[in-house]
Amino acid sequence: MLSLSRFRMLILMATAVLSNSYLGAIVTRMVNTNSMKGVCIPYLNCYSCPSALFSCPIGIMQHFMAIRAVPYMLIGFLGVVGLSVGRMACGWLCPFGLVQDLLYKIRSRKYLVPKNLKYLKYGILVVFVLLLPFFTGVSWFSLFCPAGKLTAGLPWMLWDPVDPVTGATIIPGPPGALFYFVTGLLFVFLIWFVFSKRPFCVGFCPLGAIFALFNRISLVRLQVDINCDGCKTCNAKCPMGLDVPVEVSGEECIRCMECTRCGHVKLVNPFEIGGLQRDEQRRTG
Repeated sequence: MLSLSRFRMLILMATAVLSNSYLGAIVTRMVNTNSMKGVCIPYLNCYSCPSALFSCPIGIMQHFMAIRAVPYMLIGFLGVVGLSVGRMACGWLCPFGLVQDLLYKIRSRKYLVPKNLKYLKYGILVVFVLLLPFFTGVSWFSLFCPAGKLTAGLPWMLWDPVDPVTGATIIPGPPGALFYFVTGLLFVFLIWFVFSKRPFCVGFCPLGAIFALFNRISLVRLQVDINCDGCKTCNAKCPMGLDVPVEVSGEECIRCMECTRCGHVKLVNPFEIGGLQRDEQRRTG
């Protein structure tokens, strides 16, 4: 029987393949620009990836900030996803989350991500996604996004395609200092992923920051049984390194359901007043 962890991994892998499956890029040697690129998905997916089929919500938000317009459709989309499942997309759909989960499986000494790091992603959301694009017209987060470097920046440089119509190199000249800086930043993250559970999700992902705001009110919720015996099995299974009995309904839970393998953690009916009251009492002590 397929385990929950393997099933979730398969879903994450399928999402990564589906998101970047435009094979026409190999023929045209250009970034895919067909109509599907206007469709937003609830996880990080670099628009500049040659084979990308969809748009990244953070990229869209930066674009609207740069042109000083309100992305009403994007806000509605993120609101529906957040109210429905909270950060569940982080646990079940995000390809960069898959990279973190796979690298963490490498045998090595493991280290906890500092708890206070979780506040940094809100600052990144406000400064690099909203304020800087608004005042400068530049998509600053995209310039430094390690997920974008992995799926777009490095593939473009390694491929170094030539336009089949003009015969000219699409990327003129050698890479600059910014390319090498962000590439170095990417490798720092990749190494970090080996030693810690999802540090990018914890402290650096602005999309995770958006969905985290909905976690306490989303329809999909988890609850620790009142008869929990403190075995800590749920903590060992959590890919975010949470103290599940305390943080199961908090902002950092990505609703991956790994903790439900313990038996004392379960999905809760959000309309069950008593269940939610017990959940609130457990969080507040």
